This record gives sequence, C-alpha cells and structure tokens, in this order.
Amino acid sequence: MSVARPAHLYKAVCVDFKPRPDDIFIVSYPRSGTTWLQMILYQLATDGDMNIPHISRRIPFFENTIVFSPRAFDDLPSPRMFKSHLSYGWIPKGPYKYIYIARNGKDVLVSNYHHERFGRAYTGTLSQFTDRFLQGRVQQGSWFKHVAEWYSHRNDKNVLFLTYEELSSDLEASVKKIIEFCGFQVAPDRLPSILNRCSFSFMKQHESKFSPAAEMELQRGINREAFIRKGKVGGWKEYLDRRQEALFERKFQGQLGKLGITFGAASESLPVER
Repeated sequence: MSVARPAHLYKAVCVDFKPRPDDIFIVSYPRSGTTWLQMILYQLATDGDMNIPHISRRIPFFENTIVFSPRAFDDLPSPRMFKSHLSYGWIPKGPYKYIYIARNGKDVLVSNYHHERFGRAYTGTLSQFTDRFLQGRVQQGSWFKHVAEWYSHRNDKNVLFLTYEELSSDLEASVKKIIEFCGFQVAPDRLPSILNRCSFSFMKQHESKFSPAAEMELQRGINREAFIRKGKVGGWKEYLDRRQEALFERKFQGQLGKLGITFGAASESLPVER
C-alpha cells in the first residue's frame, strides 16, 4: 500500500513551490544514505566549513520546509539543494537535477526498525516490523515501489541513480560522478579533504550537524537520538532470520527482480541510512 499524501502537502509541492532551474534534489527512501549525500553535496558546492549549526541550514528537508516555512527557500544561494523522500510521482518536475540513492532493502528494513524504536518509541518486534515493511504499512510506504519508480527513470538525463553500496565501495569514484553530473567546479587538490569529511568516522564525530532530532533541538530543545548508527553494508545479517530473509527475497523478486537492479558484490540480492 502507498502512503496517502495530505492535501496541504499537495498544495505546497504543486502550487507554492517557486522553482529555480538549477535546483538539485537529493532523494531516497528513508535510511538509505540521504544524509551522506547531503554531506557530499555540501562539501562540493561550498567550502565545506563545519561551523554550520546543522546541515539542514544549507540543504533543507524539502517536505517539511515547503509546508511550514517555504519562504526559507528564498534565502538559499543557488544552486539550491533539497533533501527529499518523495516518490518520483510526487517530486516537483522541471529542468532540475535529481540524485537518487538506493540501499539494500534488508539493511533499510533493519535501519528503519532501529529508527522507529529509538526515535518514535515503536514497541513491536523485528518480526512484526518486517511484516509491516514488506506490506508497505510503514510511514513512507512501500520501499519496493519507491525504488522501482525512481529506477525506471535512471536513464533520464537529469536523474543520477546511485546505490549506497557504490559509495561504500568506492567513494572517490562516486564523488567524481556526482561532480560531473552536477557540473561543479572542484579543484583537484580539494578532493582528499572532501573525501575525508565525507567518511563515516568524520560524520560520526559531527553527528549533531545531521540528526533530525538535533535539527528540532535547535527550535524546541528536545533530546537528540543517535542518528548515524553504523553505516554498515550487509548489517541486516545480524538481525534477520531465515524466515524474514526468505520473505524479503520473495517480495523483491516479485517486484524488483525483473528490473535487473543490482547493488554490488557486497549485497547478495539487492539493496540500509547510516
């Protein structure tokens, strides 16, 4: 089942959004590497100074900002960059660039389970959450449909389809691909520093710059959670039993297997956010 979008979001996206032709959307299903891409794009498009209060001040969460404070977009320097979890059908259409990142669905499942437990006080078991995830009865709807829809547009000239596993296995090659796609001018001698700042260890040290809870903390003073958990490829093996793995594989083969999606040697079948 898909997630029903409220009328106020439809109005905000389709009516209130004032686009610029060089806008860049960083898109994924939740917990698939969006934050990593935010950091990469921030480093490529700016001097990468980490004195920012939060990454969202430079690359805001599109869905929240367009509904609650759309004028904040007017103050962003071009090219504007947005983080989004919208499906292809919901994303604003135009001459913009879209970078989509997909991650092994079993890792996405496990990462979302931990996020729901610690961020939203979910009290169900992993087995129960697995059943809900496979049926699309989670906040963002079906992972399978989300990935399949964006994958079908992978050859569009303004869409760059990446996988989390690609970034994990060869970050430098992935960063260079993003530079070329976006048309950024990046001095070669900056690349080592950019790669270091986009490493898991560096981002973990600066976790307060990325956590959604920390973003809200700036406004409301609430406690933050550990957002960057492990960032491990194949971490699902520590959590899913044979039954859960088999259920996932059956669902995957039925909805995505025919599309020929691959996620690298680190994943047996397919493509979890840090």
